[in-house]
Amino acid sequence: MMSSHRVLYLTLFFLSRFDLIISSTANCPVEADPATILSCVAIDAVGLVSATKGNIRVFCTMAERFMECVKTKTRGCIGEEFVRGSLSELIELSQKCCVNKDEKKSEECPFITRPQCFSLNDTTKTPNGNEISIENLKIGEKVLAIDHNDQIISTEIIAILHYEKNSPALFYTFTTESGHQVSLTPEHLLYIGNQQYIQARYIDSNEHKLFIAGKNGQLESSRIRSIDLQIKHGYATPITQHGTLLVNNVSSSCYASIYHHYIGHMAMAPLRWIHQAKQILGLIHKNETNENGIHWYPRALNNIAHMFVPFPDIFTTTTGRI
Repeated sequence: MMSSHRVLYLTLFFLSRFDLIISSTANCPVEADPATILSCVAIDAVGLVSATKGNIRVFCTMAERFMECVKTKTRGCIGEEFVRGSLSELIELSQKCCVNKDEKKSEECPFITRPQCFSLNDTTKTPNGNEISIENLKIGEKVLAIDHNDQIISTEIIAILHYEKNSPALFYTFTTESGHQVSLTPEHLLYIGNQQYIQARYIDSNEHKLFIAGKNGQLESSRIRSIDLQIKHGYATPITQHGTLLVNNVSSSCYASIYHHYIGHMAMAPLRWIHQAKQILGLIHKNETNENGIHWYPRALNNIAHMFVPFPDIFTTTTGRI
């Protein structure tokens, strides 16, 4: 969303340079000062940052203010309709997320906290070196992960906890100095070394390092060059036997909406037992198509937990029932 606003500003700037935006009245603010639109973009940036912290109310207020700002700044310009058309993405987002108190937010609002995970466009790697996109992972697939000794190992996909092919979600995209990049939803756990995992939203590029698969087949640390916020469409939560996964060669936990990786791994033990039983009985079918929705087990586990105790030190406090 932020990148589209940069495109909007650059478009207006270049059009004004070539005198293609001219006022249909004598009072076109953009013609007088193209940089005036920057004040609107700044408002939207603040709104987006606020939304990533779970404050949808502030985001909605800022989004409304941003749209009104842009309309005011371009009123009376020939390019007015073009500018308003470029707001369609923000308008759609506001309609999904910004509702009255007695109305339910759309499930497609990317700022709603729920089990999410990796972007479908990111990839994993098989033991023989082939790449498989997150979108195409199947139960029973062999992929690379790390064990508790920081060794790169082969593990198996035992379940897809959450799969949404087209739904939007907010992602933190991390780029390391080694050139690796991975995108995760805010509450997904990333490995930062010394057997420690931390949610994506709390990672500090000045304090933390990510761990990548080196050319020698060993895990190596790499500083974080940048952290970007993006809204992407499509995500999935693949779970492995070891609870970890190398995504775009970056080491990550399989778990989200929880603070402690190892508690999440213990909670998924029944899924591992079910998978093993299916293997013995020959009931694993790799050709099954992933379907949109949340797996019954994490849904039941989450709802039971939040029915009795909020578990503030274990689960993300904003998770609630799903």
